[in-house]
Amino acid sequence: MPAVYHACYLDYRVRSPASLTADVLTSVIAREHTLVAHNLTQIVSVFKQATSHSSAAACLEHLATIDPTTRVVLFIDMPPREPAFNQVPKDALHGPSLLQRIRSTSSLPKCLFPVALVDDEEAEMANYVDLGAIDVIHRIMQEPRIRGILVQLYRDTCRILPHGTYKAGWICGSMSTSIGPDEERLIESLFHVMFFDQTPSADPLVVTPLLLAHEREAYLQSIIGDWDFPANKLTDDELTQCAYYIFQHSFTMPEVQHLILSPDDLQHFISVLRASYQSRNPYHNFRHVVDVLQATFSFLLSMQVLPPYYTRSTLPQQEGISASSLARILDPVDALVLLVAAIGHDVGHPGVTNAFLIASRSPLARLYNDRSVLESFHCAAFNQILARYWPIMQEKNIKDLIIDAVLATDMALHFDYMRKWDSILLDGEILVADDETENARRKRLLCSTLIKCADISNVARRLDISTHWGTALTQEFKKMSDLEERLGMKNPAATQPDISMRRPTKVLSQDEKEMVALAKSQLFFINAFAGPLFETVKLVVPELRYTADQISNNKHTWEKRLAELSEFT
Repeated sequence: MPAVYHACYLDYRVRSPASLTADVLTSVIAREHTLVAHNLTQIVSVFKQATSHSSAAACLEHLATIDPTTRVVLFIDMPPREPAFNQVPKDALHGPSLLQRIRSTSSLPKCLFPVALVDDEEAEMANYVDLGAIDVIHRIMQEPRIRGILVQLYRDTCRILPHGTYKAGWICGSMSTSIGPDEERLIESLFHVMFFDQTPSADPLVVTPLLLAHEREAYLQSIIGDWDFPANKLTDDELTQCAYYIFQHSFTMPEVQHLILSPDDLQHFISVLRASYQSRNPYHNFRHVVDVLQATFSFLLSMQVLPPYYTRSTLPQQEGISASSLARILDPVDALVLLVAAIGHDVGHPGVTNAFLIASRSPLARLYNDRSVLESFHCAAFNQILARYWPIMQEKNIKDLIIDAVLATDMALHFDYMRKWDSILLDGEILVADDETENARRKRLLCSTLIKCADISNVARRLDISTHWGTALTQEFKKMSDLEERLGMKNPAATQPDISMRRPTKVLSQDEKEMVALAKSQLFFINAFAGPLFETVKLVVPELRYTADQISNNKHTWEKRLAELSEFT
């Protein structure tokens, strides 16, 4: 895989510019400065071949001869922040000026990825990213860091938008010249170039009306309140229409009239979100977020926070809300905001995990200090969409609730939420009648927990639906594992407990192997995460007991299937 990229190294210390491969590396670096020799060795170990240059002019001349479709990584040694007299390169284009020239020169390869080499990567990252660098690393280069850049390039240059248009990714686009070091402005530019290949000021999508048969529309309207919602059997157009119907129903509440969108604006908003999800991801795609949206909708219907929705729903009929239910603490505005958070909670998901991004030292992982990397990006990117297409959702209280809900989907924080509920349950009083501050805190906790539950609700669906989602997630992990192997990465999950199937002692068919693996992964997730969470939610919101009951039924079925194959494992 690394051989598909061409690497260039520009450093004024280079004594003998050359084309490099492993075969000639030893003889070339023998004549070079110690730092240059070290860096060239690291580069060739990853890219297998490279060129070295001592002047920007010569480097640009070389780049102009390369096939314009070739992917080129250009490592540029930047001038020190406080250079000594003999450290200043005589080349006027060296450093920041070269980055500016690259951005304005059309004759260079379209996929040219400049990487800035500096003394203090954290302090100087924003400045050089503003100028067009895709990353900023220490000038004493290390192979793992270079390989991490390659991982990011590989992911981004393979990006396909749902409508089929090839995009080279945010690192291959042209960032807005007005970007400053402020995180929100950086994320805005990265996100819009990543998905729409244009500056944030341009309209990223022209919405075409959906053309569905009346019979199909009636069917979709009949299933959006159904807990057996078959998202896996619907097209993206049908999923878009389901999302539209869900929001339209929530718009009927008098209390939210100051927040709603017109039908056309709502359709545009949903279409923009649809375009922001990657259809090439087996699991984290538009289908997943509509499924999460529908699960949230079902919860809110059962909790009677939304108006009744009369369909062929499989949800249990509720006579009223239990006096002890925390559902009483939610209001119609909360319900609408939770639906908004649900459909935007995974915006821009790349199909890899936080562990992958951290291990590859991706720019996002560094931007968010390795903490809730994806979830933080989802928040920032989604808020950029809301700022444009639903600006009233940027009011502080609403925005804070959305951010809390999206960040809650980080499974690394799962047990923090469980401890919070344990503390409340130990108090023995779900609603604190005389403490508005504490009730407000519990309300925020409940909202975040509902999105957590919706995000992993596939294990609480009917078994055939749950099995589809488990298989899709397995496929996504497999794609990530294959990518790690091709790129020579150490698997970030290698140190985690092995939850896959044991090696069989007898010959199993491929279907049987996959069933054993799926059963074990489902049981692990239910026992460790979903089961305890939904059982806890059942205690504070009894109206949602049907979810915990379905998980229990699914668990027993998986245990039975696993036992039937146990003699082969």
